[in-house]
Amino acid sequence: MIRHEVLARPTLRWIALACSLAALEGCSSMSAQQQQAAAMAAHQQAMAAAATAAGIATLPAFELITRGAERQDGLLPIWRKQDKIWLELNPKTTLERPFFLSPKLASGIGEAGVYGGLMQSRWAQVGRPQWVTFHKSQQQIQLLAINAAYTAQTDTPQAKAVQAAFSPSLLSSAPISSAPHPQTGAVLVEISPLLLGDLLGIGAQLQRVYRQGYGLDVRNSAIHQAHVSTDSAVFEVSQHFATSAISLPGAGGQAPGTPAPSTPSTLPDARSMFVNVHYTLTPLPDKPMKTREADARVGYFTTTITDFTDDLARTPRQRFINRWRLEKKDPKAAQSDPVKPIVFWLDPSIPEAYRPAITEGILEWNKAFAAIGYTHAIEVKTPPADKPFDTLKTGHAAIRWMTNAQPSFGAIGPTHVDPRTGEILDANIALESLSSRAIRAVRAQMLNPVKSEGLATHAEHEHHTDHVDESCQHGQYAAEQLGLALDVLEAQGVLEPDSPQVKEFVLAYLKDTTMHEVGHTLGLRHNFRASRWHSPEELRHPLLTKEKGNSASVMEYAPLNLPAPGESAGAPFQTTLGPYDYWAIEYGYSDLPDDRAKAAETLQTIAQRSSDPKWADALAFGTDEDNALGLDPQSVTFDLGNDPIAFARTRVAIVRDLIERQSHRQLTAKDDPTLLRRSVSYALRDLARNGQLLMRQIGGLITRRDGPASGRDLLEPVDQAVQRAALQMLLKDFVSVDAVHIPASLQRKLAPDYLERSDADGPGLGATDFSVAEQLLAMQRGILNYLMSDDVAERLLDNADKLQDRKVRPLTVAEMAQQVNDAVWARPSRTADSASWQRNLQREHVNRLALAVVRPAGDRADTRAVMRQQAQQLLKRLRGMGASADTTEQAHRQDCIDTLTQALQATMVRSGL
Repeated sequence: MIRHEVLARPTLRWIALACSLAALEGCSSMSAQQQQAAAMAAHQQAMAAAATAAGIATLPAFELITRGAERQDGLLPIWRKQDKIWLELNPKTTLERPFFLSPKLASGIGEAGVYGGLMQSRWAQVGRPQWVTFHKSQQQIQLLAINAAYTAQTDTPQAKAVQAAFSPSLLSSAPISSAPHPQTGAVLVEISPLLLGDLLGIGAQLQRVYRQGYGLDVRNSAIHQAHVSTDSAVFEVSQHFATSAISLPGAGGQAPGTPAPSTPSTLPDARSMFVNVHYTLTPLPDKPMKTREADARVGYFTTTITDFTDDLARTPRQRFINRWRLEKKDPKAAQSDPVKPIVFWLDPSIPEAYRPAITEGILEWNKAFAAIGYTHAIEVKTPPADKPFDTLKTGHAAIRWMTNAQPSFGAIGPTHVDPRTGEILDANIALESLSSRAIRAVRAQMLNPVKSEGLATHAEHEHHTDHVDESCQHGQYAAEQLGLALDVLEAQGVLEPDSPQVKEFVLAYLKDTTMHEVGHTLGLRHNFRASRWHSPEELRHPLLTKEKGNSASVMEYAPLNLPAPGESAGAPFQTTLGPYDYWAIEYGYSDLPDDRAKAAETLQTIAQRSSDPKWADALAFGTDEDNALGLDPQSVTFDLGNDPIAFARTRVAIVRDLIERQSHRQLTAKDDPTLLRRSVSYALRDLARNGQLLMRQIGGLITRRDGPASGRDLLEPVDQAVQRAALQMLLKDFVSVDAVHIPASLQRKLAPDYLERSDADGPGLGATDFSVAEQLLAMQRGILNYLMSDDVAERLLDNADKLQDRKVRPLTVAEMAQQVNDAVWARPSRTADSASWQRNLQREHVNRLALAVVRPAGDRADTRAVMRQQAQQLLKRLRGMGASADTTEQAHRQDCIDTLTQALQATMVRSGL
C-alpha cells in the first residue's frame, strides 16, 4: 500500500495541476492575489478528488474544519466550535519556535502534594517547566521538550556531536486535523490530545502516596479554559483521576515494610477527584539574557549548562545564577527606575488583615536594590476587581494564600527560569494558612502532635539540597517559634493572650516569612551561617536588633530572639534585611561593564569581600548542603548569635522557666484546653533542637567558602574549649536524669483536646497519652547515638591531625567516652521515676558498647580500643557494686553485666579476612 501511494503521487500532482489550470480558465478578470487564492483552492480540491479516486486518505481542507468556528488571534491562534478547540500552527511563525511551558495546579485536593495554586517545581522528575517546541512529523504534531542542559556553539562540529548524543523528550502528540491553509500554510491540530494527558505525573504521585490504583480518566477530563493574547497562550485542563476500587489496609497481603494503602481524607468519595492543571505557553526571550557566573561564596540558585564548544576548558559545565532581567531606564544615572520592574501580585485569596504586612515584606527588598542604583525595582499590585486577571499566568509573579488539609511546607517560593540563561520568568509564593494560624492554636499541635522519634531527629528534616531548597520550611518552623514565644511571654506575664501585642507578633511573623520567600523568588538560597552575626549582648538590644535585624540575612532559619528569664529583650523577629542580603543582591543584580573580562573582575571584587575581616562575620555563607552533611556547626538552623553555648544556656533556661510556670498554672474555663500540652511540646522540641546545636560542636569542622587567596584556613576544627563546653552541657542538661524535670502533677494535666482527637486522621495524630519519659528518652537516645558514633570518633581523630602544629589539647575519643560513661552511670537519683529514666539511658549505653565490641572490623583502631576498654571498665564497675535492695535495680544491673560479658567473650567476625 505504501509503495502504491508513493508511485501514485506524481500522477496525482499532474492530475491536480491540470484541474487547477482548467479551473482558472476564464478568470483573467481576477486580480493576481485572487487568482493565486483560486488556484490554491482548486489545487486542494483536485488533489482531494484525485486522492479519493486512488484510495488514498487526505486531510480535510482548512476552510472546511473552521467553517462555523470562532477564531481568537494571538501568539497561538485558536479556533473554537462547540466543544472542539484547535491550535493554528504556522510553519513560519509557530512550528519549531522555542516556547516556555509553565505548569501550575489551579486546583487540587489539599493534600498529597496536590495543592491548588502550587507552581510545579523545576526540579520535579516529571511535570516541570520546559523549553518546548511544536514539531511536525509526518501527519503528527509533536510537543517536544528540548534538552537545554547540553549545548555547543551553533554550526560547529561539536554542535553536531551534541545533537547526536542527547535526545529531546516527547511530552504529547496529536494528529494534524486539516490540510494546510491555502495562503499561510498553517495547519490545525486539536488541543485536547496534546494537553489532556497526565503531563505532570499526578496519577503516579497519587499511586505512590496512597497505594491505590488511581489513573487519569480522559473521558471525564476536558479543556476547561483556553485564551490567547499577543504574548501568551493559557490553557486550563480539568483532569479527572479515579480508581474503580479502594484497597484496604492488610487486604492485599502487602510485603513486610511496604506502606499500607490509604485514601485521601478530603474527598466526598475517595474513588474520584478533579485536579485543574494550568498551562501557560510563552515565547522564550528572542534575545537571551546575559548570563552571570555563579560563585560558591554567594548563595544563588543556579542553572547548569554543559557546553562542549571549548575542548580545552577545565570542565564543560557552566553555572549561571538565576535572576530577573533588570535594566535601568537611564544606564548613566546613579539612581534610575528599571525598564521593567519585578511586580508581585497579591492574589485575592490573601486575607485583608494580612495584606499590609505581606506588602511590607515584599517592598523591604527595594532597599537592597536602591543600594545598587535601582528605584522602585519591586512593585506590589492588586488584581483589578472589575475584570478577570490570571495570577497563575507566566509573568505574573504572585503571592497566594493556601488552605490545605494539613500543613506541609509553611511557605514556599519557587521560580521558573529560562533554561538557557537562568533568567527568572515567573515566580509564585504560597503561604499556608494553617502555618500562620498562630494567635492561640499553632498548627504543630493541632494537626501533628510531636512523636517521640521526632525530638531527636529534627536535623534530619532540615536536609535540603539545591534541588529542594525551594521547598522551604521557614514559614512552618517560624509559626512554631511564634507559638512558643507567645506561650513563654504569656506565662511570664509579659503578654496577654488577646492583647494588641499578640497581633503585632503575628504580623511580624508574616513579614519575616514573606521577606524570606521573596528572597527565594529573587534567586537567593538559604544562608544558615547568617545567624552568627551578633553577640549575645547585642541580641538583647531592642533598638539595634530592630534597625539591623537579629541575623545577617533573612534567608536564615533563625529562632525567635527570646531573652533568658529576667533579662532584657531584643526584637523577636527579623523584619529588616541584613548585610548579607544587600551584598547578595549587589552580586546578582548590579550593573556590570560590557567588557567580559572587566565584568568578571567586578564580580570577583564583590565576592572577595566575604573574607575581608571587616565583613567576614556579616557576609559568611553556608547553605543546605553544609547543614545536611553535619560537619560545620556554624551552618545550622535555629541558632542565634556567635556564642552557641550561651545561646543554648538561654534556651534551656527558657524551657525550664516555662515548664515551672505552667506546672503551677490554674487554667480557667476560657483557656485553650490544649494550652499546657502545647507548651510542654514546644518546650521539649526546642530543647531537642538545642541538643542538636550542641552535638554539632563536637568534632565540628568549620568550612569556609573563601577564594584561594583569602589567606584563611578553609577547614578548621571548632575551638577545643567550645567542644568541651558543649559536651559538658549535653551531659549535664540533656543526658542527666534530672536535666529537665516535668512534675507528675503537670503530666497529669497534659490531656488532648478530645474534639480535635476525634477529627485526627492517620497514625499517631490522635494520641491520648503524653509520655514525657518516652520523649525525653528519644532525645537522649539521639544524643548517645551521636556521641558514640564512628563518624564523630573519626572526626575527632581527623581534627587532631589538623592541629598537630598548634599547641592545643584536642578533645579525644577516650576523653569523650569516659565523660559519657561517668554521666550515664552517675549515682542513681533518689526518686523512683527518675531512677527508671536513668535505667533506660543506661540500657541504651550498654547496648551501644556491646555493639561496638562485637561488630566487624572497619573503623579506626583507636576507636575500637577505646570502646573495648570502656566496656571492660564498666563491667568491672558493675560487678563491684554491692547488692541493691531494689529488685528492679538489681535485675537491671545483672542484665547489663550479662550483655557486656557476652559481648567481650564473643568471637568478633572480621570482614575481608
